[in-house]
Amino acid sequence: MRHRFTVALSRLLLTATLVLTAGVAFAEGIGQGPYLQNPTTSGITVCWVSGSETTGLVRFGIKKPDEKQVQESKPTRYHKIQIKGLKAYTRYQYVVECEGRMAEGSFLTAAPAKKPFRFAVYGDNRTQPAIHASVLARMAEYNPDFIIQTGDLVADGTNESQWSEFFRVAGKTLAGTPYYPALGNHEKDGAAYLRYFAVGREYSFNYGNIHFVGLDSNHKAPEFAAQEEWLRKDLAEHQKDTWRIVFFHHTLYTCVTKKGRREAAELLRARLEPIFLASKVQVVFNGHDHDYQHHLAKGIHYVVTGGGGAPLYEVKADTPFALKAKTAYHYCEAEVKGDVLKLLAREPNGSVIEQFSVHSN
Repeated sequence: MRHRFTVALSRLLLTATLVLTAGVAFAEGIGQGPYLQNPTTSGITVCWVSGSETTGLVRFGIKKPDEKQVQESKPTRYHKIQIKGLKAYTRYQYVVECEGRMAEGSFLTAAPAKKPFRFAVYGDNRTQPAIHASVLARMAEYNPDFIIQTGDLVADGTNESQWSEFFRVAGKTLAGTPYYPALGNHEKDGAAYLRYFAVGREYSFNYGNIHFVGLDSNHKAPEFAAQEEWLRKDLAEHQKDTWRIVFFHHTLYTCVTKKGRREAAELLRARLEPIFLASKVQVVFNGHDHDYQHHLAKGIHYVVTGGGGAPLYEVKADTPFALKAKTAYHYCEAEVKGDVLKLLAREPNGSVIEQFSVHSN
């Protein structure tokens, strides 16, 4: 009887553990994830990391996660399963199975061009996981369709334990909300970042009526020409889209008092801003400065949102184009309805830093 009781108790504890950690993380079969990327009107990518090279599968459906499934054919640790043939702007339930483990979540496919939608933007969550968690908790109340992250996900991109901490804190959010990151300087060479995420150093995508471009702002001088050529070509091909929004880590405008930041911003601005102006970009999101800033220069709104958890920087709104600056942890809420984008910066306690509207024309 004692043996049977012990076995039963062990099974009960195992079941409780699976329930409590579903959609967040497991130590072996699903070490990090699942997390969502690259939603389209007809598909999405479900990602996770396993403890060893193996194959897995994703089961999914609108009412129950057992209507269809996609099975991997080649073993890997960094799983990125593309699901196709889905309905636009529809919520699906899913279950990931790998090495005898399971994790569940739900995802929302992308909105069509004429459908209103919402997204969140934040960055620099690299340290102080408790603060990062508080930012994500408040963001969850907004319930964005997807999240843009402006870089510095971790303090040292070569340190795997820091990535584990990132996924531990953000796991619940990432299991249900697609995530579009940018490379920060703290991602170092970006090798681990590129293994985890189904994006490139530079990439672009369409969601609703917006064309988004994610840039790597860590390039060295010999790489500038190639990046600029790629950026010009990409934006030129999307002049018919209602919106063109660019996001990357380093700032083009800043009012922080930290030494060297304003000079660095001026150099980057001289290189990229002429392309943004010629390509009719309306909004640029950046991180790097651990605070909130809003600059309006030559018709472009530059929003610095680096309040995700890293130690804060002091700001002094003494620059010609600064409209708002505050030293605060925060994230940004963006709501898009046709040719109007409403943006609101909010602190973890719910306080509003700033809100404003932008028209696409």
